[in-house]
Parts: sequence; C-alpha cells; structure tokens
Amino acid sequence: MEHIQIEPSQNSPLVNFDPEKGILLFEGKSLMEDSESFYMPLVNWIIEYMKNPVKGTVVDFKYEYFNTSSSKWLITITKQLKILYDEDPDTKVNWYWPDDDILEYGEVIRDLVDMPINMIEIESEDEDI
Repeated sequence: MEHIQIEPSQNSPLVNFDPEKGILLFEGKSLMEDSESFYMPLVNWIIEYMKNPVKGTVVDFKYEYFNTSSSKWLITITKQLKILYDEDPDTKVNWYWPDDDILEYGEVIRDLVDMPINMIEIESEDEDI
C-alpha cells in the first residue's frame, strides 16, 4: 500500500496515511465545494487498507473547521472505520475538538456509527493571555 501525504491548503486538510504504522491523520480545515473529488480516493484507500490492516490502527481527526459537504464524507469515512473496529477492537479513533461545534459533531458521528471515539479537547493557546 502506498503512503498518502497530502499537504494542507487554505480549503483542504493535511492528510497523512501511513499503512506500515497503521496511523491515519486528518488535520486542518475542510471547506471544499467539491469534497467528493478530495475524499473519495481516501475512502477507497481505507477500503483497500482494511484488507490487511495493522492491528491497533489509530485514526486522528484534528479538524479546526469543516463545511456541510465535508461533514458527509466524515460520516462515510467513520462508517468504514466501524467495519475496521468490528474486526479489530484495538482500533482507536480520536476526535480532537477545539470548540463545542466540532465536539458536538464528533458526538453525533460517534452515536451514528455506534463505535467508541475518544473525544480529546484541544486547549486554546489564547487562554493564558
């Protein structure tokens, strides 16, 4: 399997999928109008990865913001991860949240797919000011 590294842009997140280590990372903003062209290849990669995954795969969602179009793909991706989790309960999905909106959406996804998702608060760097 190929390692996927997509650098972030103003409208798309950093993506780093390392099949040898079993680490999948999404980080940043996702504001694309055509999110299908961005996310569909990633979903396909995950489906292929699931044929021979690393035990205890770790998936980190570290979004600052995402639009409605992107949110639908996050559900699609998480549904695939539920299949992986059912095969390997050591799979860990971490949902980092910088604000209540991102937290609430993570909770919606967790409830929708009925899978443990670790909700991890990102401390604001501005709080000490």
